[in-house]
Amino acid sequence: MTIPKSLAAVGIALLLSVCAPPALVNADPVPAAPQPDEDPAGFDLDALIAAARTEPGITVYDQTTKVVDTAKGFAAKYGLEATGVKVELGAIGKVLEENRSGNVIGDVVINEDLPAYAVELLGPGVLVNWVPGDMKGSIKPEDQNPLIVHYGPMGWVYNSQTYPSCPVSNIWQLTDDQFDGRVAMADPLSNAKYPYWFNSMALNDDAALRGAYREHYGTELVTDQPDAAHEWVRRFAQNNPRLTQNDEEVSEAVGGPDQQNPSFGPVSMAKFRNNAQKGYHLALCDGMKPWALQSFPSAIAYAAKTDSPNAAKLYIHYMLTEEGFGTQLADGKPSANSQIPAPDDPSNVKDFLDQMAPFPSADLVSDYRSKTAWDDFWRRSRG
Repeated sequence: MTIPKSLAAVGIALLLSVCAPPALVNADPVPAAPQPDEDPAGFDLDALIAAARTEPGITVYDQTTKVVDTAKGFAAKYGLEATGVKVELGAIGKVLEENRSGNVIGDVVINEDLPAYAVELLGPGVLVNWVPGDMKGSIKPEDQNPLIVHYGPMGWVYNSQTYPSCPVSNIWQLTDDQFDGRVAMADPLSNAKYPYWFNSMALNDDAALRGAYREHYGTELVTDQPDAAHEWVRRFAQNNPRLTQNDEEVSEAVGGPDQQNPSFGPVSMAKFRNNAQKGYHLALCDGMKPWALQSFPSAIAYAAKTDSPNAAKLYIHYMLTEEGFGTQLADGKPSANSQIPAPDDPSNVKDFLDQMAPFPSADLVSDYRSKTAWDDFWRRSRG
């Protein structure tokens, strides 16, 4: 049975409101119905441009420095004022405080912490989700609420100078003695994407993880854990992974030159620029079971209290065009708009997209609510 989109949207909004922190429940609600310009028949780009030119300039928050040049390109194209600001840490708290104070600086917000973004910002109406009507047909329905701008792949990588091919074909290998202390990974307690990933595996990949276990060990998985994901996380945590502060340190541990026993680990595709800039030897692990990559999408929306809603909408539209998104394609980030070509970047991620696990929007409330439990489970497993 197909659930009508309007009913699904109401259900999501209710779930988000229920799960939001108490202080947020009383915030302005998300509009119940789509805006007229979210329908293809009601969208008029020329009218949107004209309306945007009557409004004050906008500020865009993103987690990449590329937002600075993107905002400049947008401003030059449309004759508007726009400033891009990289806000990597504390972005959600900053946007919340601006909404509470009424002093809104970030008119457009792009962020990869999708569960917190959805529950704390979209659910109570701090941000407004808006899908350009002329792009409705080229963005997957499940990527429209929240509106995804790109998929932000994270992939398992190895050192191609040391190894002629990937030394790992199965995620369960990382729990074996051979990889004791040899997996580098950003600390899950400081990087929310990892507990979200653990939860996504628990919700969606139980059969795949059990199949990978059977393929690797030749027997069925027997565990007292609630699912295969918990068992894998427990074993992996006990295998002494080398924890780092961020992906940059992982890329060095894995890809640094002239290593006899380099680490293995997950990084974002942007780190492949280190191959040319620092002489690293990073390569994606082709065919790893059950997935070689994990999607960590970033969403885009505009501030409910902005003085420039039309300029903000126009920027969202711009980010979903090849011209507006072009600079980020170089970092291996596939756009959510299927009309934009796949990235042609140093990671060659375009050849691996069929090996990327999705990050379902339907799971965002569960991801948000379970983060603390996964943090505690990781601590206990580490001992």
